[in-house]
Amino acid sequence: MTNAMAAEAALAGATCAYSTLDPATAPAATSFEAVLARYQGEIYRYTIHLTRNRTDADDLYQETLLKAYRAFDRLDGAANHRAWLYRIATNTFLSDRRKRGREAGLDEATEQALTAAPDDHAAGLDARDLLREVESFVAALPVKQRVALILRKHHELGYAEIAATLKCSEAAARANVHEALRKLRQSFGDRL
Repeated sequence: MTNAMAAEAALAGATCAYSTLDPATAPAATSFEAVLARYQGEIYRYTIHLTRNRTDADDLYQETLLKAYRAFDRLDGAANHRAWLYRIATNTFLSDRRKRGREAGLDEATEQALTAAPDDHAAGLDARDLLREVESFVAALPVKQRVALILRKHHELGYAEIAATLKCSEAAARANVHEALRKLRQSFGDRL
């Protein structure tokens, strides 16, 4: 059983316990279940984008859901649950990176793709090779730029939501996305 499945099972067991309690506590459990049902796939994909490996993504996803579950009763009912879950996932990811003090290494397949030189220029133009290069480039961006770019381009969040997630101003969120795109265009502009 993966960590993500274990987290879902634990949360399902925890929310089922509310059904036997006072009806006044049941709406909070139902609301969390609704939020989880609506955003769990999106948040899991986001954790994969951030970590670049399923094992770390499972851990990040599980930690995100557990933190969200523990804090859900303190959340304002009118809150943007999507942005709130993204913020928890982002903060958990950034905290883990600070603890590690460095970026996680590339998986073997990506590392081999980066170090292997194409036999000829035509082979290097293959779209799959270019995509791998772009993914590796994005992974090497400074963390805040990478997170902002992923939130904007992969998850289509607005700058206000990105700013809330990164705990920065909207101008800083725009600057992080802009700088990441500028670097991307500078490195791959002639091939994109």
